[in-house]
Amino acid sequence: MIVQPDQATHTASAPEEELPDLFPEGRPPPPLWKRVLLGVGGVICLALGFVGWIIPIVTGIPFYIAGAAMLAAASPRGRAFLNRMDRKLPHRIRLILRGRRKSSKPEGTA
Repeated sequence: MIVQPDQATHTASAPEEELPDLFPEGRPPPPLWKRVLLGVGGVICLALGFVGWIIPIVTGIPFYIAGAAMLAAASPRGRAFLNRMDRKLPHRIRLILRGRRKSSKPEGTA
């Protein structure tokens, strides 16, 4: 018997809770001077991350993360981009990014 892809059985998993955006939308934008500082800092961090990619002694990943967070705080487009990319991550990673870990026990049990 050949099983068609639409007939394949899938394991039932618990429904995953809907998580809020990592960088919430709808907040008032920061003042211009703060956006400029965050934008410049974000670009500098991304440049340092690129240098870390070329020079193996310097680690680039923390600079990429810091630069992306600064640019998301400075720009609505950057915030929307990072939120869109965050939604593509597995649920478990999204929980870790928000400082929560999935517990094995239901709440209210000892």
